[in-house]
Amino acid sequence: MTEVVTTAEVLQPFVESDPNAGAGVLQGRMDDYGYLFFRRLLPADMVLEVRRHVLELCAAAGWLDPVRDLMGAVVAPTMQPTTEGKLEYMAVYRKVLRLPCFHAFPCDPALMIVASKLLGSDVLVHPRRIGRLTFPNNTIATTPPHQDHYYIRGSVETYSCWTPLGACPMSLGGLAVWPGSQKRGFIDHNVESPGAVGGCGVEVDPTKAVWHTGDFEVGDALFFHSYTIHKALPNLSGDRLRISTDNRYQRRDDRIDPGALRPHYDLD
Repeated sequence: MTEVVTTAEVLQPFVESDPNAGAGVLQGRMDDYGYLFFRRLLPADMVLEVRRHVLELCAAAGWLDPVRDLMGAVVAPTMQPTTEGKLEYMAVYRKVLRLPCFHAFPCDPALMIVASKLLGSDVLVHPRRIGRLTFPNNTIATTPPHQDHYYIRGSVETYSCWTPLGACPMSLGGLAVWPGSQKRGFIDHNVESPGAVGGCGVEVDPTKAVWHTGDFEVGDALFFHSYTIHKALPNLSGDRLRISTDNRYQRRDDRIDPGALRPHYDLD
């Protein structure tokens, strides 16, 4: 395994899992690492179709360079970065959440099979579908280290699945996870950060943290436990929008926070 050391950070490649492995194998690996990373789990044509629909909305809002290929997601030179909570962002995001293909995405059979192996046969996909439209040249908004349980509450045995809609090299700002960090249990989120959607993250000693990350190909998917510490890498692409999805899976009869049953940001 090749190790890359950057300023006070240790980045290592994801440990890949086989989606055809048995439930016991995948559950054991989740217990060990706190995540499962799958190469080309999803059909590429399906992922790219959802990407196209999202980018069409971004283009209609003037976010993208009209002389460049739509699927390249090149931001218009005059477009200033925007982010969640801002009116111009939310106007586009509301339309993204209304896309039937975006809403159907987390129920793809390949994702449901993995979720079923982790949770059993009666899986609930959270109705709160989440998308991220991450601009370049806006590193202050990069999501800091955190645990999803802080934000989603409900059952601890909830698994998130992060999937980019398209290829996502590290320079575009993919996700990084701290393997085994779920074993530490719930951690107080007392670090304020402008990049955290809820304003809070966890304190991480950079001399102790080891992050697993890498380039995502079209159709790759990353599942992780609600206690697993993870973060985004900054979008350093220079001119490209990063588009990704976050979806959550739990047992249907387990406790769930009412917010998870409503649209993201209550955008109906």
